Amino acid sequence: MNTGRILVVDDSDSIRNVLQMNFEWLGYEVICATDGEEALRMVAKEPPDLIILDVMMPRFNGYQVCRTLKSDPGVSDIPVIFLTAKDQKEDRFWGKDCGADEYLTKPFSAAKLERVIERLLEDRERRATMGDITSRAHAMKSRGENCSIVTFSMERKSMAVFRQKYGEIKFREALDGVRRTIEAILAAEAPDFMMEVRGDGILRAVLPCDTVRGDAVTARIRTQGNLLLRGFYARDDAERGYVVTRANASGVEMHVPLLALDASSETEPANA
Repeated sequence: MNTGRILVVDDSDSIRNVLQMNFEWLGYEVICATDGEEALRMVAKEPPDLIILDVMMPRFNGYQVCRTLKSDPGVSDIPVIFLTAKDQKEDRFWGKDCGADEYLTKPFSAAKLERVIERLLEDRERRATMGDITSRAHAMKSRGENCSIVTFSMERKSMAVFRQKYGEIKFREALDGVRRTIEAILAAEAPDFMMEVRGDGILRAVLPCDTVRGDAVTARIRTQGNLLLRGFYARDDAERGYVVTRANASGVEMHVPLLALDASSETEPANA
C-alpha cells in the first residue's frame, strides 16, 4: 500500500475527481485545490509530500506557483509534477526552468503518472534519510564502506557556444538527457547511489563501490553521455567534432569542442 499526501491543483472538476479517486484507491491521501492561490494557502498550512499542478489556472498560474514554492527553503524539496495540456517545447522549458521535477502532458497515462509519483517520493525519502552528498559519503566511510564522490561537468566555453547557436531550450534538453543517462547507469550498476544537480552542466554522485568499480562506472557514463550529447548537434558540427565561431572582439575564427562530460573523483576509502 502506498503512503503519502498528494495535493492536486487543477481548475477542472473532472481532472481533480479522476486523480483523487485513482490515487486514494492506491492508498495515498489526496487533497485538492482549484487554483494557484488556494494551493499556496494549503501548502503553507500543511505541506503535502508531492504536488500535481496544472499550468493554466485563474489567479496564479502553475508556473508562478511552482516558482514560489521552489524559492521557499521550507517547502522547496516537495516534488512538483506539471500535468497540463501545454505540450510545446517552450512550455516544457518554462516548466523545468521554474523548478518542476517532472512535466507530463494531457491526455496522460495513469500508469506512467503512478510510476513518476512513486519515484519522486522514493527519491525525496532517500534524500531526507541520507542527507547531502558529502554527508552520505562520510556516513558510508564511518561504517567501513568504500565509496567515491564523482563530479561530472562540461567545459564552459562549449556550453556557451552551444547555447548561443542552438538555444536555451535545446541546451536544457541536453542537460536533462545527460541526467537521465547517468541515473539509468547508476541505477543498474550502483543501486544505492545518490545524485545532486549543482547548476548548469554540473552533477555530483556518490557511488557505493571501490575505486576500480567506480572508475569503470564513470567511464561508461562518459562514453554514453558523450554519444548522447553529440546527437544534439547538427550533422556538420557532429562530424567535424567542433563548432566554428568567431571571437567577439577580433572576429578571429575559433574552433570550439563539442559538449563532453568530464569526471573527477574524490575517493572515500573505508576505515581500516
